Amino acid sequence: MNVLEIKDLVIDYGIVKAIKSVSMKVEKGSIVAILGANGAGKTTLIKSISGAVKAQSGEILYNGKNIANMDTYKIAKTGILQSPEGRMILRGLTVEENLLVGSYGLKSSSQTITENGVSKIVKVSKKQRVLQLLDMVYGYFPVLKERRKQQASTLSGGEQQMLAIGRALMGDPELLLLDEPLLGLAPLIVKAIFEIVERIKNEGKSILIVEQNAYQTLKIADYAYVLELGKVKMEGKASDLITNDELVNAYLGQKK
Repeated sequence: MNVLEIKDLVIDYGIVKAIKSVSMKVEKGSIVAILGANGAGKTTLIKSISGAVKAQSGEILYNGKNIANMDTYKIAKTGILQSPEGRMILRGLTVEENLLVGSYGLKSSSQTITENGVSKIVKVSKKQRVLQLLDMVYGYFPVLKERRKQQASTLSGGEQQMLAIGRALMGDPELLLLDEPLLGLAPLIVKAIFEIVERIKNEGKSILIVEQNAYQTLKIADYAYVLELGKVKMEGKASDLITNDELVNAYLGQKK
């Protein structure tokens, strides 16, 4: 089952057609990568899904509903949240305050719990959901819990990236969009963040990731699309693409 399906999407900046009839799918519970060089259209594409960039034509189907050109806040309410390129940490706020900003759109909900082998549906307040999600995020990123009262702007680059991902998770997305999450990070931090991204997927989220670190991204992705000048140049299972040396060297950069 596809959580997201893009059909013949066209995004035109006037002089430049940034996305040229692109089609792609994200299967529920999978990690899908969008790869390619600078200027290929990767960030434009992911921003169109979150509503930050408008499309000229085509469809963006989320659970079967066309969300193309919806307002960003309305798309967020449907269950799509983005960790943006550049992290966009809110200066002047602590780590925990930054996380709580991500929970702004949450509402009370119902959850199924099991006690003594019996399942029942209980109402969960917004406050309870926020606390549950904080526990989840701190479980993924223990360093954020240690530094929750610290000014977010004083974190290292890797910690700020963890905070950006955690803030998106605080909105409890079904589909998590990650835009260049590894930009400028050291190899050890890259490895740690990717391990966490895999955990997030294994616990039920669907993930669409835009990344230039193609070889490392293919190690965790289930499927990948390679963009070139606004078009899908190649696509396939990540496990197939990563073993194609000619493909990796030509479009994705040298192995690291």
